[in-house]
Amino acid sequence: MAVLFLISLPFVTPRVAASDEIEYFAYLPSILLDGDLNFRNQYEYFCNLDFENCVRSRFKETFLDMRTATGLQINFGPMGTAVLWLPFYLAAHLFALAAQNFNPAFAANGVSAPYIYAVSIGSVFFGWLGIYLSYRIARHYFAEWIALGAALTVLFATNAVYYMYVAPAFSHAASLFASALFVWWWWRTRKTRAQGNLRDWFLLGASGGLMTMVREQEAVFFVIPLLEGLQIAYGGWRARGNVFVELKRWSIGAFVMVFGAFVVFIPQLLTYRVLNGNFLPARNVTDKFTWDGAHILDVLFSNFHGLFAWTPVVLLAVIGLFLLWRRDKFLAATFLVALAVETYLLGSFSTWFGGAAFGGRRFINCTVLFVVGLAAVVDALSTRVPRPLLVGAGALLIVWNLFFIIQFVTGMVPRQQPVDMLEMARNQFFGVPPRLFEIAQRFVLNRGSFFKQ
Repeated sequence: MAVLFLISLPFVTPRVAASDEIEYFAYLPSILLDGDLNFRNQYEYFCNLDFENCVRSRFKETFLDMRTATGLQINFGPMGTAVLWLPFYLAAHLFALAAQNFNPAFAANGVSAPYIYAVSIGSVFFGWLGIYLSYRIARHYFAEWIALGAALTVLFATNAVYYMYVAPAFSHAASLFASALFVWWWWRTRKTRAQGNLRDWFLLGASGGLMTMVREQEAVFFVIPLLEGLQIAYGGWRARGNVFVELKRWSIGAFVMVFGAFVVFIPQLLTYRVLNGNFLPARNVTDKFTWDGAHILDVLFSNFHGLFAWTPVVLLAVIGLFLLWRRDKFLAATFLVALAVETYLLGSFSTWFGGAAFGGRRFINCTVLFVVGLAAVVDALSTRVPRPLLVGAGALLIVWNLFFIIQFVTGMVPRQQPVDMLEMARNQFFGVPPRLFEIAQRFVLNRGSFFKQ
């Protein structure tokens, strides 16, 4: 994995342009260099790079012309992604301070090329780290080749690879890592926390606070430790025994977990207060949530960025979560419940399709679940299907996804409309292969042209 991470770095597209990207990135220069949460100068800088598109996309209208209740520029994005990028950003700042004397393009202004490269590489780093943590869970239950193959297949056969390499300045690579960290630590400390280890409970909460600070939706993963308490209560009722001691130990641990999450989340609460005048996310974000789950089927099956329609490997992974029942019933149950709650949450947004997204981008935080689920499927098939065929199937899924990405970035399929899946399938066989040399040439010599489709 380390080798693949290093040799893949030339394929990273260092770019901050979309509104979400600018919002996440703006925290770093605004706080570290300006010492405030007034993002106006950062927004103006990125807007002026392509002013016509800035106006056409309504970025100027939303982020420069409008203000929050406290008179500042709007920022819908939480700050957790910027927190994870911080070491890379600081390294870029040191480099820019030294290099600006030799080349003005490396100006230490917080927004020049070194900073963009740094956060982009940071996203790839954290994406790979999240994949590794996912692999570690799968490796506990399945053979190494199965766990590794599942991890790499989920990375390259889903939209995770797109948001690590093509659009790394979004929050999704950081989301992949933060959720995997929380789930991995919960899984790793199941025994010690059951014995009352409060340090592990606090660290679980701290990782959950970070996870929620990256994307608020990720708080749904707190349902996993909650299920532990329900398991204790249900187990005691079935055994007709006294479970007071176990429930008391779990309750104290859960309180410590919540405290740990609160401590880590304090910077985000203060940011909400400064920007919005209260301790809640912007109304423009919360008003999109309806609680009705009206779009659950859409987020899964729609040709407008539906999870299974755009990334069929995930359907196999979900089937695998049911097969995981044979290895670890409670792990399978918690993963399925967490995925169900996540699906309900995302299906309750009026913007369920995720804008100009490549697939169901908001599900990337579930990558850890998909890796373990896919490993369970491969393990079940490994006694009946020769290993070369399984590896070949994984390779086909990866090629299918990479060709789909090519269609997406070259404008062969629409970005903000439903996709004709039959036309997309024809392009996979007859549209993309003849253009591979031309596309590779553009990728090397004029990568920016892909973003002007």
